[in-house]
Amino acid sequence: MKRNVVLYAVLLLSQFAHAVQPNVMPDEIAIKGGAFYVGNIFGNKDYASHTNTTLKPFYIMRTEITYSQYQHVLQWAESHGYAFENGCNGGHFDDCLPAEQDNGKHPVTTLSWWDAIVFANALSASQQLTPYYMTADGRPITSVPQDQALNVIRNTAATGYRLPSLNEWQVAARGGEAALRQGLYGRIYSGSDNPDHIANMPKDNSTTFSTQPVARQQPNALGLYDMTGNVWEWIDDDFHMTGLNNMHYFCGGSYLMRISNLSECDVHTPNFPTSDIGFRLVRSAPL
Repeated sequence: MKRNVVLYAVLLLSQFAHAVQPNVMPDEIAIKGGAFYVGNIFGNKDYASHTNTTLKPFYIMRTEITYSQYQHVLQWAESHGYAFENGCNGGHFDDCLPAEQDNGKHPVTTLSWWDAIVFANALSASQQLTPYYMTADGRPITSVPQDQALNVIRNTAATGYRLPSLNEWQVAARGGEAALRQGLYGRIYSGSDNPDHIANMPKDNSTTFSTQPVARQQPNALGLYDMTGNVWEWIDDDFHMTGLNNMHYFCGGSYLMRISNLSECDVHTPNFPTSDIGFRLVRSAPL
C-alpha cells in the first residue's frame, strides 16, 4: 500500500513537472465589465454617456504571445495530443527572424487562426482550465482540421483561454475604464494620437521592416503593449459574406502595414498565416 501511495505521488509530481508553468506566459490585465463605446469615432468626446456595447469582465494578456512562450506550450502540447505549426520568431519583411534572436522575445508569427485557437486550448489544458474551442460532439479541438469548414463550438462556460472578441479587443486597445477616467479613450491609436510613441509601424522614410521584441514601445492606459503595430492580432469573431468561406478579423496594424486608427481591422480565411500576424489571449473573469 505504501509503495502504491509513493508511486501515485511520483506520477502527480511528474505531471506537474511537465506542465507549462504559469509564469512563462505574459502577465494578465483585468478588464472591468460594463458599457463602452466601440467604433470609428475618436477625439475628445463623452464616451461614457454614449455607449453601444456591454462587456463582461475578462483578463487579457499584457503582450502578444512571444515565440519563446509559444515554444514552451508547443513542447507540452505535442506530448499531450495537440498539433499546430511551429511559428516564427517575429518577422522581417516576409521572412522569419532567427529563432534565437533577442531570446525569442518577438511576437510569434506565421500562424493561422486555427493554430491560434488550438494553442489556446493546449494552454488551457496545461493549466487545468476548461478548453473553449470544441467540436460539435463535445471534444476540444486539438489540431488544425483537414476540413476548414469545421463547425467550431464555443464553450462560453469555459475557464480557459481564447482569442478576444472584436469588441473586447477594441475596448482593451482604447484603454478601457482607465482611459475613460484619464480622458484618453478617444486616442486614435492605443494610448496616443501619435503612433511613433506607441507603435512599431512603417514610416514614410522606412527602409527596414521588422518586428521588435514585445513591450519595446509605451503601453496604453491599461498597461497593454503593442495593441497598435508590431503584428496584427487574430480576433475570435467570424466574418460572414454571402458566397465566401467564413473569415476572421485581425486588428492593430503591423510592422508592414500602417493603420489610420484603432477601428481599422482586416479579415482573411482562418488558414492564412503570414509573417505580420500574431495573437494575444483572453479568458473570462468571474462576475
